[in-house]
Amino acid sequence: MKKTLRYNFRLKPTPEQEAKLIEFSSYARGLWNLLLAENMRRYRYDKTFLFYVEMAKLIKELKQFEEFSWLKAFDAAAAQQVARDLETALKNSFTKGRLQKFPTFKVSFKIKKLHNDSFRCVNNSNCIRIENGVISIPKLGKIGVVQHRKLASKIKTVTVQISHGKWNVSLTQEVECKAAKQLLSTIVGYDINSQHTVVGSNGWYVKNPKTFKRSSTKLKQIQVQLSRRKKGSSRWHKAKNRLNKLHGKISRQRLAFAHEVSCSIAKASDIVVFEDLNVKGMQLFNGSMVNDNVMGMITSLTKYKVELNGGIYHEIGRFVKSSGICCECLHGHKFDLNVRSFACENCGTVQCRDQSAAVSVASTGENDLMVAGIVARVRPKFQQKSSSKTKVFERSKFDVGTEKKEAA
Repeated sequence: MKKTLRYNFRLKPTPEQEAKLIEFSSYARGLWNLLLAENMRRYRYDKTFLFYVEMAKLIKELKQFEEFSWLKAFDAAAAQQVARDLETALKNSFTKGRLQKFPTFKVSFKIKKLHNDSFRCVNNSNCIRIENGVISIPKLGKIGVVQHRKLASKIKTVTVQISHGKWNVSLTQEVECKAAKQLLSTIVGYDINSQHTVVGSNGWYVKNPKTFKRSSTKLKQIQVQLSRRKKGSSRWHKAKNRLNKLHGKISRQRLAFAHEVSCSIAKASDIVVFEDLNVKGMQLFNGSMVNDNVMGMITSLTKYKVELNGGIYHEIGRFVKSSGICCECLHGHKFDLNVRSFACENCGTVQCRDQSAAVSVASTGENDLMVAGIVARVRPKFQQKSSSKTKVFERSKFDVGTEKKEAA
């Protein structure tokens, strides 16, 4: 089985190439606004929308007019990708179960102070390739790139984006997943909280580095300097760039930390169980803590890495109680968030709150997988005469007598 992944690299454009990249980004933004305006006009006229086929035909017709001569300078495949993105946004805004609003017009980052302009190209006839430290992009030529890792396979698409004053390329490639493991010997549940990023049922934990909090003092200093500068002056722009670079550094540190933790989790066990956290709801109460803990980023990265290794990733229900349950007798407790350790009222076992929650998550995930028929409990031959109860699972559909199978 193959999986499509993204790999990000830093670009090193010359001043002329950077001006061309800005120009292409503005073309993509302008084409998006043009097609969206036409869709809104069409809907007011006859209550219908233009989709990809009609939008691609419209782009071809507009190239004949002098007012839209800039469409000829823009890459044709990149223009088609803008139409595909708009079609997806329109469909998602009317699909039940999707929490996406109707697409809006894109404004210049100078007006909205958003430094995230981008455009996407398709690798047709091997027109996009990396050779000798440069990447070839249609109608842009060869641009220097920092290639910190080898390519996994042939490039499918490339997305060029400016982020925090730096130009990056995101390459999509197909990666071959490892064969699914038929015998699964380890299952670990993970609890996520503010003090520790993750706490595993096997005793492994990682403390929250609090990247944003460590840089908060320097951020405040630069923000004070920016507020005292005259807006639009050269010193104001210098302070603005310093602030933007610091935010970019914090973002990269968070991403690097999330990759390290998720990679360790994916390699540690065959079955990984997490909670289905309502991250958006948690941000309403303590947004800075949730953002600094990269909760959602760790779970999303762990999911695809576990699947690449042939394991199983599972999330228990959002409303299933996991905190405050004794790991020995499964007796439930109720206490405030400031209580980090407790003694069980039933059996008297003193335990860490996060550790017991992780054990509860692993137990609930195990039951869910067995009920769904994804895995079945087996007993290896070398443990038949042993008194230890090591959990071993076999990937199979649930049938009568499956739990009596012996592992080879």
